[in-house]
Order: sequence, then structure tokens, then C-alpha cells
Amino acid sequence: MNKDIYYIEPEDDITDIINHLKSSKQKVIALVPPKKLSVMRSAINLKLIAKTAKNLDKAVVIVTLDPVLMKLAAVSGLPFAKNLQSRPVLPSEYKDAPVSSKPSLKDQSINEVDEVVEESEQDTPQSSKPADTQTAKKVETKNVQKGNSTLANKSKVHQAEELDSNEFEQDSDENNEKTIKKIPAFDSLRKWIILGVALLIVLVIGGIWAFVLAPAAKIMVKIKTTPDNFSENITLVTAADQSNNKEGKILLESESLEKESSIEFEATGERNDGEKASGKLTLTANFSFSTSSASPSNPDRISVPIGSAFAKGNLNYLTIANTDFSWDGSTTSCTVRTTNTCQIRKTVDVVAFEGGTRFNIDPAASGWQSSVEKVDAFNSSAFTGGTDKIVKIVTASDVEKAKNQASQIDEGKDELFTKVKETELKIDASYKKTLGDAVPSPAVGEVAAEGKAKLLAKITYKVNVLDKSAVEEYIRTLVSSRLGEDQKIYEIGSPLFIERFQENNAASAKLKAIVKTGPEVTEKTVLDKSLGKKIGEVTTLIKSINGVSEVKVDTSFPWVRSIPEDTNKVSVTITIEEN
Repeated sequence: MNKDIYYIEPEDDITDIINHLKSSKQKVIALVPPKKLSVMRSAINLKLIAKTAKNLDKAVVIVTLDPVLMKLAAVSGLPFAKNLQSRPVLPSEYKDAPVSSKPSLKDQSINEVDEVVEESEQDTPQSSKPADTQTAKKVETKNVQKGNSTLANKSKVHQAEELDSNEFEQDSDENNEKTIKKIPAFDSLRKWIILGVALLIVLVIGGIWAFVLAPAAKIMVKIKTTPDNFSENITLVTAADQSNNKEGKILLESESLEKESSIEFEATGERNDGEKASGKLTLTANFSFSTSSASPSNPDRISVPIGSAFAKGNLNYLTIANTDFSWDGSTTSCTVRTTNTCQIRKTVDVVAFEGGTRFNIDPAASGWQSSVEKVDAFNSSAFTGGTDKIVKIVTASDVEKAKNQASQIDEGKDELFTKVKETELKIDASYKKTLGDAVPSPAVGEVAAEGKAKLLAKITYKVNVLDKSAVEEYIRTLVSSRLGEDQKIYEIGSPLFIERFQENNAASAKLKAIVKTGPEVTEKTVLDKSLGKKIGEVTTLIKSINGVSEVKVDTSFPWVRSIPEDTNKVSVTITIEEN
């Protein structure tokens, strides 16, 4: 049948054994402990193994010659065998052990354990078999005292495990079990030898590293420079093909930002949204006898279209229907006849231009104004139905005031300036903001709830910039042409700015900067005077170079007193003095 033989390593702990039981695909597992039985000499660990085997429905047998381990296995309910070829001894068969817990194996499990022991003889290599019975009897029992002397140096878990073991060793002595001769331990001596060899190797490698590989040096040189005030006019072009940095023709670019701002404002307009008054208006069309050539076949006509206005003072009323007048030239068709005029009258419904009680008027025979030529009006009955409801509305002047307020907003300036890259030179004088589409809400003429309105406006922020590298190229070209052969530009520093900016057809500006120049000192010059030399000598040699004001040498370790000859281990930093 299939079985699993697990040889426990000295470094294995109880977790490793439990995990093996769980991961094993076999039902029968033989545990073969090493000579150092620390993990197995604990009743707690053996009971945990027994409990795990029971939960997994697996049979576990301990293969050992140690009488202490045998008794521990029996107390924990685990069968044991002297070797892989012998029959397992069940806990109930171990007469000398105090059986406090006697979990019994199933008959099938016992048979399976016998089978794995019988079949293991052919599967186990001769070299992996435990020692014979006579050798096993030489297992040291007198090491109890030695073990007790080392307990103080171990963890609490290991102390508990060895205490369990010692209890059973003492019980074995009481039952007159044979003692075993003490075997000299050479492991500790071997450990010291190995430790000494390892320490020697570390010292050798460390010496090689410290005196051969690690030594390095840093040489810091300061150069005395002369600051020059650079000030030159430049031409700004808008097309890349027109630029020439060396000639001072710099490409003008820009950074822009668009933000939407919201402005709240008060609506100042008023309107009466109450009910509109209405009534009837009598219209009189006037036809002239002297000027008219009207006839039945060709009558004179006057039309009053719908929406025609008639006013009583400052009150306007609108007709709500079309009204047409026709005169055939006869006097019989006249409503009223005067010496020169034929008047024809009709009644039409009108409504007030807006709501309000002020449009409720009494009958008035005169004082009306007409928007239709040759038509007069009067009301013979009162106009009624008008009510008051005053509301605030948005006016055009309200919107203009809000736009002016929006134009004063500058909330996008800081954000725009943060968009300017470190590689760009900002022209402050070019900054501008432009108010774009502005939409009031509500619109002009509409009611503003509680008199409040809002203006949504798009504002564009813009600033012109120059490429710093292009500007510096122009400065280097112009300044280098004025320097001697042994001089160089060390720094184009602050301030670097643009003034007198003019944006027109030929945009221009004045470029200003502080340019620091001085004697040319290169890294190669410093290395030539340093490699392989003493630190004191190096300092003297480098200070003798024209333009050098200060020298500082740092080494990787205090014992390094010379500069390495390998250039890869020497770094040179050249800086300039602060003026």
C-alpha cells in the first residue's frame, strides 16, 4: 500500500511537522526524528501531532529508539516502532508508561501501520536506517544535568519542551532503566573553528575593501569670479523660422489659462406682473368730404391692426382684434357727420400693456392718444381687473455693471504663473486678461428671484515667455566674444529679466542679467595636479592655479591620506565664490 516516510530535520519545528501531515496525500505517515530530539521531546507537541492525525483521519507512527520518546509517544496516544522494519507498539501495549490518555486507533489504521513497517525495508536506503538496538542502548541519559545547565540560554518554549523530556528521563531512572555512557561532544569545538575561520575571512575581505577598493576622494574647488551687468536690446519674433538666438532674435511664446468666473449682482429693474386691466374702447375713423373720392365701388378704408396702441396719459392699452373701417362716400353710412367729416365708430376690446391697478380707469370721453392715423378713441365704460404684483427684473445696465466687476477679477494670475516652466523666462509686462462670453442668469428682462442674478463669464489670462536656453545662448555668444582666451563664463545668474517690453509689429525688449566670469579652471586641470599625491600637496598645487580661491579635499575614510590614482574614485566639484 502507499505510505509516507518523513525524516524530521534538526531545524524543523512543530509547525513544519503539522504542515507535512496536512499536505501528505498518504493515509499512513511514519515520523523519523533526528538524534537531536528538541521538537519531539515535548508531550505538548506529540499530543498536537496525535490530535492533528485524528482530525485528518490519518495514522502516525513514531520511529525511535529513545526510551523517553517512546514513553512520551505512548502517553500522547501515538504508536511507536524501534525501526522501519519492526511492528509498531500501540499505547495500550506499553505497560510501563502512565497512560493518562488512551486514544485507540482503528483496526484498519493498525494494519496499515504494520504494512508500512514491513514494506519500508525495501524502500529505505541502508544509509538512512537508524542504528541497531545495541547502539540505541548507548543513548545518553546522563545528559539530563547537562541539558538542565543550558536551559537558561534558551527560549521559554524550548525550556518547556526540555522540562517535559526531563520529567520522563527521571521516571525512567526510577524504573531502573539502563543508563548510557556519556559521549564526548565535538560540535561546540567545531563551531568555534568555523567561527574563527569565518572571522579571518571577513577581516581579510574587509582589509582589501578598506585599503584597496573603498578609498575615494572628493575635491571641491572655488573660483573667484567677476560679476558683469549685462544689458542688451533683443528683437522678439513670432515665427520660429525668423528666430536667431546668437543674433538676439528670440522667439516670443506665450502661456495662457482660461477660467470661468461667476459674479452675483442685484437686479434693479421692476415690473408689475399683476393681472392686466381690460375694457372696451370706442374707435372713431374720420373720413374727409373734401379730400375723399370714395364711392360704393371704390370705398375709402382705414384699418386698426391687432396690438395697436392707445394711451390715456402714460397708460398704454393694446387692441386684441383687427378692426376695419370702410366709407363709400355717402352720408348715410356716417355715425356722426360734421361739416367736413364723416365719422364711423366701432367698439373694440383692449387690454392693458402690463399688470397693475393703475390701469383700472373710469370712463373718459377725451384725452386718448392713438397710434393709428385718422382714428380717435374714448371709453364709455370703466376699465377693470388690474392687480399689483411688483417683481425685480434684470436690466441691460445691471449686466454691464457685472461685466465691469468681472473684468477686475484676477484670480487666475497666480495659477497662470505657476504654469510657466523653469526653462522659460516670463515677461511680466505682457500679462493681460480678456473677458470673453458673459451670460446673465436670468436673462435681461426676466424675473430675478429675490432680486438676485448671476453672470457667468469666461476670462482668458495670458503672459508671454521666452526660452531661457535661447536667451542664455545669446548672452554667452555676446559675452564670450569680449573675454580673453583664459577666461570663461561660470554663471548667468539672477536677476535675469525683461524690461521695456513692446508688443507691436516689431516687438522688442531689453534683456538684463548678471554674468559671472573668471579664469578657466577645468576638472582635467584639477585631476592632473591631484591623482596619486598626498592631500597636503594636492591642496597646495590646486591653490596655485590662477583664479582658485579655496580648495577642500574629503576622503572616504580617515586612514586615506592620498588621492587615488583611479579617476573613477575621484570626484571634482567646481563652484564659484559668492560675490
